[in-house]
Amino acid sequence: MGAIFFYIFIYFIGYYGSNVLNMFTVRPLITNRFLAALLPVYGVALTHAYVLVSSPPPQGTDITVEYALMVYIVLPAVVVTLGAIYFMWNSKGKQEEPSGNNSIDNDSKVAGTDEVGSSYPEAESNAGKIESTDEELVNKEGSTHNKDSKEG
Repeated sequence: MGAIFFYIFIYFIGYYGSNVLNMFTVRPLITNRFLAALLPVYGVALTHAYVLVSSPPPQGTDITVEYALMVYIVLPAVVVTLGAIYFMWNSKGKQEEPSGNNSIDNDSKVAGTDEVGSSYPEAESNAGKIESTDEELVNKEGSTHNKDSKEG
C-alpha cells in the first residue's frame, strides 16, 4: 500500500511540475499533463525495478523477485496509469460540456426566442418601463400639487 502512495506522489510531482513548466514558458510546451506526469512514474518504476533485480533480497524474508516486482512496482504503476487515464477522460467530458450539444439553446438565444418559439419579453417590458418613467416625471414636474406644501 505504501508503494502505491509513493507512485501517486511521484505522479503529482510530475503533474504539477509540468504545470509550473507551462507557466514559465510563453507557449505551453506540455499539452497533456495527465500523460506527461506518467513519465517520472515510469522512470522511477524502471529504476526501482533495476535496483530490486540487481540486489539480493533482505535476509530473513521469504519473498521472490517476481512477487516483489509485481506487488511493489507493476501494481502501483498500473493503478497510477489507470487513474491518469480516468482523470484525463473525466476532464475531457467537462471541457466538451459547455460547447456540446446545446445548439438549440445557442440558436434560440441568438434569435431572441426560446425553445417554444415565443420571443423574450424583457425587451418589450423594458421599453414599457422607460415610457412609464418618462410619463411619471412629466406628471410630477407638471403638477402644481407639491408633496411639501399641503393645502387643506
